[in-house]
Amino acid sequence: MKIAYVFHHDAANPAVQSGLPASSLAGFQRLGADIMPVFPLSTRSRKAYAKKIFARMLGQRYRADREPAYLEAAAAEFEARVSDEDYDFVYTPGSELVGNLRTQRPITFACDATFANMVDYYWDFTNLSPEYLRMGHEQEAAALSRASLAVYSAEWAAKSAINDYGADPSKVVVIPFGANIGQENTWPEVRGWIEQRPRDELRLLFVGRHWERKGGDILVHAAYCLAKLGHKVRVDIVGCPIPTRHRALPWLHGHGLLSPRVAGDMARLHELFTQAHFVFVPSRAECYGMTFAEANAYGVPAISTDTGGVCGVVKDGYNGYLLPLDAQGPAYADLIASAWANPAHYERLCAQSFEAFARHYNWGVFCEKFVNIVVERGISSAPRGAPANARLSSPARVAGREFFSAKEAWA
Repeated sequence: MKIAYVFHHDAANPAVQSGLPASSLAGFQRLGADIMPVFPLSTRSRKAYAKKIFARMLGQRYRADREPAYLEAAAAEFEARVSDEDYDFVYTPGSELVGNLRTQRPITFACDATFANMVDYYWDFTNLSPEYLRMGHEQEAAALSRASLAVYSAEWAAKSAINDYGADPSKVVVIPFGANIGQENTWPEVRGWIEQRPRDELRLLFVGRHWERKGGDILVHAAYCLAKLGHKVRVDIVGCPIPTRHRALPWLHGHGLLSPRVAGDMARLHELFTQAHFVFVPSRAECYGMTFAEANAYGVPAISTDTGGVCGVVKDGYNGYLLPLDAQGPAYADLIASAWANPAHYERLCAQSFEAFARHYNWGVFCEKFVNIVVERGISSAPRGAPANARLSSPARVAGREFFSAKEAWA
């Protein structure tokens, strides 16, 4: 199977777009797909820069990613780069380019939100200029009309594609995204980490680049309440600086932005995930939450908010817990204290978290399901060298067989 993989930026860079492009790229390659890279694109939107400045003067936002002139230029570049190539279908991690691509081959994409999902939900999609708002909806509708397969990470986004843009439900599929780190973890390793976590200190791990959007102040309040309940608490912060107003708190420990591409940073991330009792990110807005899948890869339950697409990766009471958007620090503190109070209950929750990762929230499973849907629906011919009814088996799924069932793991 030969896939024309198109993207604005360097899809092989794990620092781009929360690692989605790089992880899906590597997942397809592990399954034996022949990838034709059509990335990064050299096309740039010069007209959009002036529009951004003008919109800013009016107190509005204008983004370059859906500028028609840019999308047309990107489509022309794609056409030129694949004109002499043979491939089975197009894949792109996002919907922006889909509606303008000129190709006779089927087009597929995967993302975590529609344009409608984002408007007035993320801060950088508020106060949008009327022109950009119109273009965004037109582009999203065109992408869903053109695509042969639209994959979303959670029902939240899939429902928007159907309800807000009239997408054909038969073309819309939900496949959860996977963890970008910890993909090679095995159950014996994870069980050892769970057993070694101390009982005399409660360790919470916060991972995110945007303090306010990720609910940083609620995290701090919850940790304070846990301390008032008599727990010795340590909170590790990764991805963003601790605000000045909180830096005097002795139980907050900042680690800055850690990159999986840097060996020392990756070692530190690995250490923080293995030692954490909970990954706690009470997001105010979240399309999915890759860090929760990564938590599960280490057998760490995730604590978050029932907002956006978070319920696509955190199943309340199984691999973590979700509270409503209006929940504040004391409610989270009570939840965490209750989940941690019973060692047997906590260990079962950890085992179920790893089970969720191995069965659902890893890129091997994502790419396997994606490719099988492409083949079964006739979007592409069967993989070269494989029978038409062949079902691919990802390394992650094979590796996961050593573990289950988690219901018996702590018997």
